[in-house]
Amino acid sequence: MNLYHNGNEGVRWHSDDEESLEPNSTIASWSLGAERKFSFKHKQTRQTISLVLERGSLLKVDTQTNWLHSLPKSKKITGPRINLTFRTMSITNPSPA
Repeated sequence: MNLYHNGNEGVRWHSDDEESLEPNSTIASWSLGAERKFSFKHKQTRQTISLVLERGSLLKVDTQTNWLHSLPKSKKITGPRINLTFRTMSITNPSPA
């Protein structure tokens, strides 16, 4: 869960790199609160695609291998946004019970 108080907060270009993230899995992102621009940039071609995540929208993507993503800052956004992200995680080395 992430809370962005207003448009002064965002996330730079990145791809999720947690070791326990299941390779090539779908990630779901549920947006609550203020609408925000969300952008993707292809790692090889540098092509950029942006969309607006509306209040209550659910975005499901499988982009970690080939795309970066970001939540750009925007002075126009004055309200908060909560993002709930759902990922498939794998347990490769479980701890002994």
